[in-house]
Amino acid sequence: MKICPHCGAELKDGAKFCPHCGSDETTGWADGAEFVDEELPDYDEIIANEFGLDTKGKKIRKQSPLFIAAAIIVALAFVAGFVL
Repeated sequence: MKICPHCGAELKDGAKFCPHCGSDETTGWADGAEFVDEELPDYDEIIANEFGLDTKGKKIRKQSPLFIAAAIIVALAFVAGFVL
């Protein structure tokens, strides 16, 4: 197996293009090209950030700042009840 010099994906012998990134001889895949280990973005993280979805495609529910503030106030009141 060969390694794509553009993205580092494994290629089948005799591959004409990379099925992972689409790179080929005309887009930067040359005999002298060499893959440099770059940190590629995490696809699931991009989807979660862009569309608010988890890895299973379900909508991520974000807590509103008002709810968080109310929870903190209730927790402080609870702790103050034990102190007094």
